Amino acid sequence: MYAIRPAVPADQPAVVALLARLQADPAHHVGYHGVTAEEIAEELAGFAPDWASCAVVGTDGDGVLRAVLSTETDTDIGRAWLHGPFVDVPESHPAGRQAWHNTADDLLDNALPTLAGIAQLELYGHRQNRRLGDFAARHGFTATGSSRVFTLTGSALRSVLVCVAGSDDGPRPLGTDPDVRAQVIELHERSFPHRNASGRHLVDGARGHTVVVLTGADGVIGYAAGFVQQEEFYVDYVAVDPNMRAAGAGRALVRALLRTLAAEHGARGQAAAVISLGNDSSERMFAALGFELHLELVSYRRE
Repeated sequence: MYAIRPAVPADQPAVVALLARLQADPAHHVGYHGVTAEEIAEELAGFAPDWASCAVVGTDGDGVLRAVLSTETDTDIGRAWLHGPFVDVPESHPAGRQAWHNTADDLLDNALPTLAGIAQLELYGHRQNRRLGDFAARHGFTATGSSRVFTLTGSALRSVLVCVAGSDDGPRPLGTDPDVRAQVIELHERSFPHRNASGRHLVDGARGHTVVVLTGADGVIGYAAGFVQQEEFYVDYVAVDPNMRAAGAGRALVRALLRTLAAEHGARGQAAAVISLGNDSSERMFAALGFELHLELVSYRRE
């Protein structure tokens, strides 16, 4: 239905416009992307070495861009994340579902040669993105779990940002202490295996994270890591040593992280966090801070 080719830098404005439109619809939503054009443009700008070298697109007979699949790879751990496929099929198309799948298959076929040596592929989309689920099943992906996006806005967010910092014993920026950094790496790898950011990525800032850490007499109690997007603060990881949970450490870390992000980058209208379905303790922690459920996503993996 569409002609598939490698992306070029000049495609990026059309891709941003397409994704902003499709991301607003749960039936097309992919969890790796934001929703607004500004968020998506910022995300594409962060691809390495550049977005165009990591993507394939589809165009119609008039040359209008109608489909895209971007890939993000980490050769160190042999894993790649598929941002998409996104396919824009006219509602009036007599075989719209089949046209979507044919185009999605063509996008993947053209993207795979750039993923040579990658042992694991991952997808992530809204639970209502049924076509993505069917695509995943047809290509040997297995659903690995669901997660829920929680958001914090309005007065609840403002109360966190204006909260007076605690004592000198409270959470603080990560700093350069090699022992503390090594403990954060170890706690991250233990708490979040198989994630797209390793502990080394966090402490080195390789993925743009800001990290705050809480320490005690025996070392690191916990850490929180996040970053700023165009319109929101994003709490990406929070981990607390199992022996120190239920003492308010997680809430203190999230508050400190949001205040640090605001101080470094300015205020935003929203904060967001993704929590694995069934992680009731994390849900309770974020709910206690005022976060509310926004949407639910499903992850898929192919070995």
